[in-house]
Amino acid sequence: RHQTERLTGLTNDLIYLSRMEEEQPKLQLIDFPLSDVAEEMAQSFQALAKSQEKSFTLSIQPMLSFTGDEKAIRQLLSILLDNALKYSPAGGKLELRLQKQGRNLLLTVFNTTSQPAERDKLPHLFDRFYRSDQSRNSQTGGYGLGLSIARSIVQAHKGKIRAESPDGNSLLVIISLPV
Repeated sequence: RHQTERLTGLTNDLIYLSRMEEEQPKLQLIDFPLSDVAEEMAQSFQALAKSQEKSFTLSIQPMLSFTGDEKAIRQLLSILLDNALKYSPAGGKLELRLQKQGRNLLLTVFNTTSQPAERDKLPHLFDRFYRSDQSRNSQTGGYGLGLSIARSIVQAHKGKIRAESPDGNSLLVIISLPV
């Protein structure tokens, strides 16, 4: 049953990815309070972070609205926060930031990493099935599709996404969405 659930999840992710990569992804564009959505999504991960002895800080500029597919943006936040939590060590740090910067909304997710982040591998984090640390695949689960889905969501909203490792021991995912 567990394997069937995992395969169902994989199949659903692949279907979602292929739909997002079609010429015209069908997004339900509405104006919604992004600040509130980010805060709400972060709250569900704060208890998990605390139970794993990880610090999780939020810096969310209030009253920011965004016109986009709210369900897809929720999925984007969930993917990014889940990865940050999954790949940070016990005692690690996580941070979610949302702010307006000029004509864009800047969303960043930061986490310390248990393994050194190799800068030459960072661009590949958004490739399908890419796993930066092959030895941890069975421990962390997943198939290496999350960040690929995140990239598709960002691109469907005409935004940009990239990953950086400021000190080699942390990961910073930066998303810029046009307002």
